[in-house]
Amino acid sequence: MRYLLSWHIREAELHDRTPAWREEIVAFLARFEDELFLSSELDWVEVLDPESQAIVVGPGGDVRPGYYNEGGKPSARVWAIRVENKERAREIAATFAGQLDTWIEVRESLPGAQRP
Repeated sequence: MRYLLSWHIREAELHDRTPAWREEIVAFLARFEDELFLSSELDWVEVLDPESQAIVVGPGGDVRPGYYNEGGKPSARVWAIRVENKERAREIAATFAGQLDTWIEVRESLPGAQRP
């Protein structure tokens, strides 16, 4: 089963954290992502620009600064994992949530096909 895990945090929240916390998190992410990769559970990870660099493109090509869900926190990092079951996805998310001190969004990646 494939799942996407998402970490949502505002840029200001990251800046409010101590340098020691940021260093600890970088070390944790490098270590834990390596472990998941070695166990063949991590397909890929994306680290996203902060929301100050985001734009939204609307119908007709209109462009505005910001991220789509302005009422919520923007995505900061996304992991694609491949695990045996939903419980394992929850375990991985709980590890991220515990270290990052936040909630992690978990969604199953549903199989699909493109059709002409």
